[in-house]
Amino acid sequence: MRILWISAIGVNIAALLFYILLLSKWSDQVWILDILNAILLQILGIPSAALIVASLLVLKFYKEKPLRWWGYTVAFIVIAALLWIAGYLFRWAWLTLS
Repeated sequence: MRILWISAIGVNIAALLFYILLLSKWSDQVWILDILNAILLQILGIPSAALIVASLLVLKFYKEKPLRWWGYTVAFIVIAALLWIAGYLFRWAWLTLS
């Protein structure tokens, strides 16, 4: 489970960096894309960064397994949220490229 969580964090960081790099590429050419990208970055970028920081803190301070079924449920929800946000950012960045 720890490896899956760390992988989800890595994918999310890569998606966020990829999105920000493409955002800076297109920012001076099309103003409507600039507005849409700024809104999307606020809607998904801030929660993404918060999930990354919270996940890293949890992984740093809690070395043992979750105590009960709800601990696993919360972990899987966080992992799913990280992967969903990363997928959405990758997809939007890919659409921006074409």
